[in-house]
Amino acid sequence: MKIYYYINTGHRVGLDRLRRSAPIINTLEEMGVEITMLTNDFRAGEYAKEQFGIKKYVSVDIVRNIANIATTSDVLIFDSQEESRVMWEDMASYFHKFIRISDNPDDFASKNEVLLSSMKEIGDAPQVNVVDPRYFDENEEHNGGIVYFWGDDDYEQKLLELSDAFEGLDITLLEGYYFFMQYGSELSKKFKSVEESEYYDEILKKADTFITSSPQSALEALAAGSNPIYLKKPGVSNTWDNMMKTYNIPVVSEFNNKLIKEKISEKLINKNEFLKKETLYKVSSYIKDNIR
Repeated sequence: MKIYYYINTGHRVGLDRLRRSAPIINTLEEMGVEITMLTNDFRAGEYAKEQFGIKKYVSVDIVRNIANIATTSDVLIFDSQEESRVMWEDMASYFHKFIRISDNPDDFASKNEVLLSSMKEIGDAPQVNVVDPRYFDENEEHNGGIVYFWGDDDYEQKLLELSDAFEGLDITLLEGYYFFMQYGSELSKKFKSVEESEYYDEILKKADTFITSSPQSALEALAAGSNPIYLKKPGVSNTWDNMMKTYNIPVVSEFNNKLIKEKISEKLINKNEFLKKETLYKVSSYIKDNIR
C-alpha cells in the first residue's frame, strides 16, 4: 500500500492548498507515514521541495491521471475542489482509502470517503486550518512596514486592473510565485517597492501589516504576528470572509483606496493564539488514524 497526497496547484489556482498541505505531509512523515505528493505541475513540486523540504513529488496534469500512478490498494488524500461528487464517489470506491479536504462549508461526506474541512469540524475530524510551524516565531521583529500579497497566481493580470487602489499608500508588493516576467515592473508605479516571491517567508514574518488576498497567507501572517488584513478578490465568495472573522482578521470587501487606508489606520492588533499550533498535529494524527 502506498499513500498519495494530491494537491490542486498551478498558475490559475495558486499555491494556497500546497502551503496548507505540505506541513501536514511533513508531520505525517515524522510520524513514520511515507507519502508521495502529487501536484498539477512540476514547478509546484519544486516549490514544495525548496520551501518545505518535501522529499517525494510527482506531477499529474489532470485528476484522472492519478489512476495511472496509484492502484486500488493505495490511499489517496485529495486536497482539491476539482471534478464532481460523482468523481469523488468513484475515487472513494476505487482506492483502499479516500480522504478529501474541502473549503466548502456546506460540503458533506459521500459513501466510503473521509471528509475534512477548512471551514468547520466534521464529527471528530478537526478543522483543517494549519500553517507550517516556522511561522510561529515569537522572536521576529516586525519592522517591514505594510506589505500586500495578491496570491501566487494572476494569470489574467487582474491585479494590474485593480492596482489604483494602492496608489499613495506606501505599500510594498510581494510578487506571487507564478507572476509573469516583468509583471512586477508594470505594477511598481502603484507600490512603494516590489519584492520577488523567493523572499516570501522573510517579508511575511517581518511585516508590520500584511494585507493579502490569499486566505492561507492571512493565516501564516497571523501565526507570525504580522497583523494580517484580508482583501477580498472580485468574484470570490463570502466564505473566506466569514472564516477570517472567526480568527479576528479584518476584512476589506473591495479594492478601494479609502477602505484599505481606513483599515490600515485602525491598527488592529491580532493575536496569534486564535490559530492553534497544535492543530497541525491533530489533523495529521486524524489522517494517520484513517489510512490504516
